[in-house]
Amino acid sequence: MSQYEFDDLLEKYLAGLCSPQEEKVVLEWYKSFINESEIALSSEEKQDIESKIWSNVYATVNREPVTTETPVIPLRPRKLYRLAIAGCAALLVAAGWYWASHRSAVQPRVLFTQEAIPKNYSFFYNEENKNREVTLNDGSIVQLQPGGAVYYPEMFSGKTRDVYLSGNAFFQITHDSTKHFIVHTEEGIVAEVLGTSFYVIHDKKTSKVEVSVVTGKVSVYERKKKNDSIAGLPANSIIITPNQKVTFKPENNQFVTSLVDDPKPVISATNGVPPARFIFEETSLDDVLATLEGTYAITIETDNQHFSNCHFTGDITKQNLYEKLDIICESIQASYEVKGTTIYIKGKGCN
Repeated sequence: MSQYEFDDLLEKYLAGLCSPQEEKVVLEWYKSFINESEIALSSEEKQDIESKIWSNVYATVNREPVTTETPVIPLRPRKLYRLAIAGCAALLVAAGWYWASHRSAVQPRVLFTQEAIPKNYSFFYNEENKNREVTLNDGSIVQLQPGGAVYYPEMFSGKTRDVYLSGNAFFQITHDSTKHFIVHTEEGIVAEVLGTSFYVIHDKKTSKVEVSVVTGKVSVYERKKKNDSIAGLPANSIIITPNQKVTFKPENNQFVTSLVDDPKPVISATNGVPPARFIFEETSLDDVLATLEGTYAITIETDNQHFSNCHFTGDITKQNLYEKLDIICESIQASYEVKGTTIYIKGKGCN
């Protein structure tokens, strides 16, 4: 039956002119609409739509004007079904328009590492102007930025926990030593973790993908072929830790590691509280730099052994990492440079 023929049949049904056989076709379509729709909705969302259909039907019935001259005739179940199907058809048109308009914009299936997103995956698109939170069944949380989309299963049942991301998001992953958590991006870049928190940022203009770590460790690599195995980490994987980021540049197919723009104190795994104060009194530069390294989980190196003779006095508690380094270097007439994930202190040192 063509779409035009079905439209005529539906109009005929709503007018009450269908034969029993035609009526059966329409009713079967109605019953299958909610459960067999291709629109990616969870079972709870489908139940909510069906509930709204009937709520609208009964609201329409209750709004029908009733006068004292006109006897009230109870609405028959057959009429209710006709109204419900009318509401269902309207919802189908609206949902189809919404799905098509957003799907074309945020569902680049062919770009996802040359593999299709599993058919049983649910889909969430953030159309708002603020971050939206998606909680996965393992307790992991995805904070999806505006315009982003994430594909995920209702239940993680395989050897790994795989999700697919289009756009930008912050992930807080529940630790599970038996199942790695894997984020696939539309450019073919994969971020794989056990339990950690990290950002995945996508630059649409340049197609660059940036992964930065807040806690834990993340392995980032490119999955070049459709059938590449991800059971073990590929040789080209990059391991990044807190306050580090890796950027994939598609123009030269290269990963570039560096520090994040604003490194934050890393919460200690032992007591859960980072050092709160940076007050030094004639403290050796070696000890000052060691405190910064431990607090921010970074590496700081000096290019001159005479820096061991330097001392620092001051309160740099309120400054961020780079402001702290500016003050320290100014006090000893030195400078610093960030190369990759390491900070280098340069100068003559102290006598």
